[in-house]
Order: sequence, then structure tokens, then C-alpha cells
Amino acid sequence: MRDYITKFIRSHRCLSVFTLLQLTLMLSMLEFTIQIDQSPELQRPLARIYLVCKLGELAWSPLFSGFAMGAMFYGYGLIYLPTKCPFGGFFSRLRIAGLSLWQHCSPVMLLPWGLKVAQGLGRFPYHIWECLAEETHYEADNFLLFSVLAVMLWNYLMILAISSFVLAIGLNRRLLSARHLESRNHELRAYAQGINELLGFEMFVMT
Repeated sequence: MRDYITKFIRSHRCLSVFTLLQLTLMLSMLEFTIQIDQSPELQRPLARIYLVCKLGELAWSPLFSGFAMGAMFYGYGLIYLPTKCPFGGFFSRLRIAGLSLWQHCSPVMLLPWGLKVAQGLGRFPYHIWECLAEETHYEADNFLLFSVLAVMLWNYLMILAISSFVLAIGLNRRLLSARHLESRNHELRAYAQGINELLGFEMFVMT
């Protein structure tokens, strides 16, 4: 099973990265709230935990994940624009400009996704601090249990968010470094130069 999952991730790298980014973003948008039920029919106050989400924000969340994916694959995506067409010259200049922009600014594309995740995860500590500040909440049944479980889940979400961000940055750096060819093999350099001439722009940077 592990080998199958590993093979699937390697063969569907784009889908796997997008799924991880989107899952992290959606989980960060969930708001954990602990409320105390003090109904008269209850002998003691009862703590209840709720998960609240805004459907509008969830509906827009794929745009943030998709934009973050541009940090990895935006420059390479423009390579496939056709050049043998009436607008070939324009597409060629667009590819050159797009690859140059991606080369210098690609990490910035992760910023909206990172800010959205940080905003979602930042709401929970404020809420849990408000709950812990109320001494009367400690008398409620299950309050401490729900508080500990919520804190543990929030810690796991923090680990997932950091891991996703580090993975995206690492993949971005590997793709950027793949453009630079430092080999002294003349045949390999000639092959890379031929690809550059075929594409019409400097896909591989000779160093």
C-alpha cells in the first residue's frame, strides 16, 4: 500500500501538492468554538465544542491554492504556448517574460495562501484564551477534555501547515535550480543549448 501511494504521488506530483495545500487551507478555515450550556434542566453546566466554517470562504479557497501552485509550475506552464501560429512572436515574448517573472518572484505567489492559513490558525489561540480566562468554565463537564483535544488538533494543523509551506518552498527551489546547468560535459551542454534554440528562449541557463 505504501509503495502504491508513493508511486501515485510521484506520477501525480501536481495533483498531490495541490491536494495538500488545499487540505491545509480548508482545515485552517474551520473555527473551533467551545460554548457552555447552562440550561436549567442540566444539573451542571455542559461544555460543547463546535466546528464553524463559512461556505463562501471554502468556495473561494481553491483560488488561493491554485495561485500558490504557480510558485512551482507557472514558468513551466507557459513553455507549452504555441509559437507556430499567427501570434507566435507574441507568445514567444510572453514565455520569456513569464519565465523571467517566475524566476524572480515565484515565492511571492505563496504569500496569499500563507496569509490565509495564518489568519485561520490565529483565531483559535485567541478563542481558547478567552475560555480559559473564565474560571466558571472549569466547572462545566468535558470542558478540560475538549480544551485539550482542541489544542492537540490545533498543534497538528500547525505542523501540517508548516510542512506544506516547507514542501512548496523546497519544490520551488528545486525547479528553479533545475534551470541552471553547471555540467562540463560538452555533449550535455550542446543538447541543452539545442533545447533553448528550439524553444526560442533560454530555458536552461549555462553557468
